[in-house]
Order: sequence, then C-alpha cells, then structure tokens
Amino acid sequence: LHEQTAQAIEARYHERLDDHYSDLAHHYTRSGNTQKAVEYLSLAGQQAVQRSANVEAINHLTAALELLKTLSDTPDRVQQELALQLTLGVPFQILKGHAAPEVGETYNRVLELCGQVGETSHLFPALFGLWRFYLLRPDAQKAHELAERMMRLAQNSHDPALLLEAHQALGTSLFW
Repeated sequence: LHEQTAQAIEARYHERLDDHYSDLAHHYTRSGNTQKAVEYLSLAGQQAVQRSANVEAINHLTAALELLKTLSDTPDRVQQELALQLTLGVPFQILKGHAAPEVGETYNRVLELCGQVGETSHLFPALFGLWRFYLLRPDAQKAHELAERMMRLAQNSHDPALLLEAHQALGTSLFW
C-alpha cells in the first residue's frame, strides 16, 4: 500500500515533487523500498537544510544513513553516504556547535570516504569542517595541520575561492 501510495504521489505531482519529498520518503521507507527511501530522505534533508530546519534535516539525513547501511557496499552507496555525511555536517554545527563530537565524527567519516573513492570535490569542505572543529576544541596544532592541508589542496586546484578560505584558515590557525 505504501509503495503504491508513493508511486501515485510521484505520478500525480511529478512536476512539483519537491513539495512531497518527506511524504515520499515516509511511504518508501514503510514499503521497504530502501533505495527510493534513501533518495527521498536525502532530498528532504537537503531541502530542510536550505530552509534552516536543522532538526528536521538531521532526522531525515540520519534516517537515510541508517537505511544506507542495509544496502550492499558498492561505489554508488559510498558516494551516497559521502553526500549525506557532508550535508549532515552543517545542521550538526548549527544545532550542537562547531566543536560537538558529532561534527568531528561526521567530517572524519567524510575524509575516510573521500579516501576510499578518491573523491576530491568533497575533500575541502570536510577539511574546513574539521579545521573549525579542532580550532574550537581547542586543538590548535591539529587545526594548523588541517589548514596546511587545505592550503595545498587549494593551491593545486588553482581555485581562488578555495585559496581565500585556505588563507583565512591558515591565518587564523597561526594567530592562535
């Protein structure tokens, strides 16, 4: 029944699915369609982050991560977890603080996943989140090491925005 309900919502509101991400996530979760449930929980979580509904975002994203654990370990699953973890870092920072253990765990997991798949586009935001985490713990030495790593990554990418953030992180670390 839940599978049919979700399919009916998709068919009926295909032009405005973003208004129904939470409902679709609920129905696909209840139907046992894990892949679709993870997809819509992820979309609902991202949407909640954009609306600054951080508690809702954490609920959706952590539910998606729990369901993802039940899927076989494939490169696609790792990419999904990587995106979910990276998205989860922001609401954790806002609700629990930049130095909360959940923030460190989340960004450390992102770094671990980046290492597994060789993903570099998510690496800088993960390093930045961890840099802020260690800076505010306070662990100035670890924050400085992360800032230097961010600087190397930014210099190799030749991206002016990343260079700006890396310089800011490195300067702040050196100040402390």
